[in-house]
Amino acid sequence: MSIDRYKDIANLSNQFNQIKIVPYIPKVTDIDYQRGYIERFFVQKANDKDAVIYEIRKKSTNKLSQSSFYTITSLDWRIRGEVTEVKKSNSASIRIASQTIPKISLYLPNLLQFHQK
Repeated sequence: MSIDRYKDIANLSNQFNQIKIVPYIPKVTDIDYQRGYIERFFVQKANDKDAVIYEIRKKSTNKLSQSSFYTITSLDWRIRGEVTEVKKSNSASIRIASQTIPKISLYLPNLLQFHQK
């Protein structure tokens, strides 16, 4: 292996180690409840479909999206309305997000999370 190739690989490894994922639990506000939904963001290692899925802040997506080491998706999460409609809507959002992160439904088993009664 040439020294240039080694440096390229070492540089990629350093980029991977420099990115720190900070898990996040959304804090739903009155404005969010008035709107009826929140936008949620998730990240997973790109080369491992069984890797841990993390929920992250929106501002963290910029840095992570520049790295090919991670896959990012977002979804609209309904938090207000009739229970059956909220479940149906959130289930549809999960189905769409699972095209990017296949096992996201395992991270979001409670379709009524943050739902306002």
